[in-house]
Amino acid sequence: MDRLVEPAGRVLHLGPALSVRGGVSAVERLIVEHVGAVTPIEHIATMEDGSLWRKLVVYARALVELVKVLRSGVSVVVHIHFASRGSTLRKAILAWIVARARRPLVLHAHGASFDQFFTRLPRFLQRRLKRLFARADCFIVLSTQWRDFYVRHCGVPGHRVRVLHNPTALPHSVPDRAGRKRVQFLFLGRIGSRKGAFDLLRAFAALPPELRARARLVYAGDGDVERLRREASGLADSVEVRAWIGAAERDSLLDESDVFVLPSYSEGVPMALLEALAHGLPVITTQVGGIADIVADRCEGLIVTPGNVEQLAAALRLMIEDEARRLELGRHARLRAESFDVSRYRVELLRLYEGLLAQARVRSIR
Repeated sequence: MDRLVEPAGRVLHLGPALSVRGGVSAVERLIVEHVGAVTPIEHIATMEDGSLWRKLVVYARALVELVKVLRSGVSVVVHIHFASRGSTLRKAILAWIVARARRPLVLHAHGASFDQFFTRLPRFLQRRLKRLFARADCFIVLSTQWRDFYVRHCGVPGHRVRVLHNPTALPHSVPDRAGRKRVQFLFLGRIGSRKGAFDLLRAFAALPPELRARARLVYAGDGDVERLRREASGLADSVEVRAWIGAAERDSLLDESDVFVLPSYSEGVPMALLEALAHGLPVITTQVGGIADIVADRCEGLIVTPGNVEQLAAALRLMIEDEARRLELGRHARLRAESFDVSRYRVELLRLYEGLLAQARVRSIR
């Protein structure tokens, strides 16, 4: 393993609270736990779940804390996580403060639908965001597809873009899934149209009854949970819809399941997909956003077209009928997940921080 070098300075992360549900907080938790084991990382929450008033208080506190750190005179890298909509606009204010203070700035783009959000913004806001993005010392994106978007459409200098796929923590072992009587399909994440949750239900319902008798479909997440339960009520013997679950229950579900399904219309690099690969699950998914960098058709899983329920049903059928193929895809999935192990991610981030702090020291001398 590469030698880990502790950056000679302070690292400050700004993003949603670590307790917030979703992929951004999941990435932040891994960074704080694993990178923070080598060098101290201070995390400042810019948003917490709760009322509008609570969110305003948390954001105001983040502004005050950031200014306090910048005025302290210590060497610091500021790493800001942003998604779309309000997240972008809130983080833009923080990023401008960092840029004006001439401190190393890392912008970390997570938004699964940022391209749609950006193109709908008024032109003057697009211009302001482009100027801000161009001032970042490093602009982290989740995939080569997102790199191309930010360079071509958002004015980010190509030499400052760093592709860092989201990390995952690999379990020490995966279960033997051979010989199971029922194939369990698993969906994890926000339940709604964007991630194809209802397409999956329609595809599962379209299977012949004799095939459905050999399978089970489990959902776990937030969002349109009650609507999905209503629509799945006719398949109650073979479909289970859970609300949001914690990490321990999630890991148990991953081990109990045989195939992970995420037929999304837009994505960054979904953490649930990486977690499924790490647990040795073959996947049925779409090649949107950063997924194209992660999963190859008939290697780690099966690729379907977003919204094509017939293709999705055919993929479900193949996974039920062909155990040998299913197990082979699962083995490839686990091997692929090793590329995204958080230990490798930690090395990349530490190198980045050390390089930015070294550049800042040179600038201060000049």
